[in-house]
Amino acid sequence: MDPREIEMLVQRLVANPHDQEALAYAHRAGAQDPRSYAMLLERVGTQTLDPAYGAHWLSEAANVWQAAFGDMNNTVRTLMLAVDKDPTHRSAERLAQMFREKGDVMSLIQLYERQAKGLAPAAAKPEVRAQLLKLHEELGRMWSEPQLARPERAVENWRKVAELDPRNVYAIYAAREILKAQQQYAEAIPYFAMEQAIAEDPERKLALYRDEADIRKRAGDMPGATQALRSARAVRPTDVALTQELGVSVLERINAGENVPQPERDEAAAIFVQLAETYDGEYGLSYSLSALGASPGHDRAMQLADHFAALLGRTGDLGPQYAAYLKANPNGFMANVARMKVGNAQPPPPPMPAAQAAPQAAQPVQPVQAAQPAPAAQAPAQAAPVSQPPAAAPAASPSFAPAPDARGP
Repeated sequence: MDPREIEMLVQRLVANPHDQEALAYAHRAGAQDPRSYAMLLERVGTQTLDPAYGAHWLSEAANVWQAAFGDMNNTVRTLMLAVDKDPTHRSAERLAQMFREKGDVMSLIQLYERQAKGLAPAAAKPEVRAQLLKLHEELGRMWSEPQLARPERAVENWRKVAELDPRNVYAIYAAREILKAQQQYAEAIPYFAMEQAIAEDPERKLALYRDEADIRKRAGDMPGATQALRSARAVRPTDVALTQELGVSVLERINAGENVPQPERDEAAAIFVQLAETYDGEYGLSYSLSALGASPGHDRAMQLADHFAALLGRTGDLGPQYAAYLKANPNGFMANVARMKVGNAQPPPPPMPAAQAAPQAAQPVQPVQAAQPAPAAQAPAQAAPVSQPPAAAPAASPSFAPAPDARGP
């Protein structure tokens, strides 16, 4: 076709895509010169302002390149231009099928990413949001596959899925697990709250809180780990092992030199006292010492520690605890007993404030057998019976002997 004819036809079809005279002329001329016809259609498509019409002309140009010349490079190129013009056009699926048949994974990914980028500004429309969700889900899956293994790209797409659909549990889970596997613990933490917001099963909520506590600990967020365990305990308040984990979490922070608020110290002391009232012998003493580690002036903790130490012939080991009790609570219920037994002992030195440490993996607590509850000055609140409650981490206490056989109360 003559260049002047091409220019005239381009201008007419851009101005009016329904110009039947121009369409018929261009089609007749294209039968004689398909290359010029394909180029004309491309120009009309790229210059047309309406996205749907522009994508249509570009798709027609791709048809000419493919049918008349078998030119797959120009076919793919013009179809990509059609997708850029209108990401919802059927050209996208046509291209995707071509790439699937060739096994061209990277080209398929590039197509999906270009399509998603083009759709993003209209994400508020329900039909567009649904298409975006499918694209980002597929991209998240593809970037996770071993042949590509680009976790950062996978996370980016799963995050977008979760933003588009906050109730998409799998997207939230996938993003969180990838970040955990990459040891990006701080980045993984927000995804726990996202799933908690939609989780209804108590067992699932409990598992999420425990996992969150572990990940926060690995990230160096010890107060956050404690709060996660506290939230877990609210789901299952009778879980003895979980209760003990909460107490240990507070005690670890104290022993690390953190300035733990007094209400949390009192909470931990109450937990360990309850456990000491439930398990006797070495374990009752261990729990009592843990309670004193959390709150050195706690009357009941000191009473229980004194009781168990006397039964075990270990009173001489409690000098530092007696001294710390007298310093914290000089007029307490056990003050006279402590003064008689303290000798020349001094309180344990306070933990040095710890420098910011690298994230650490949480260590499991070993279980111990249940034992006879210690006698109490007043009736204690008994913990729910369990077969194997975990042992408390003793605070500045001597090493203990193996657990005795379980006995009934």
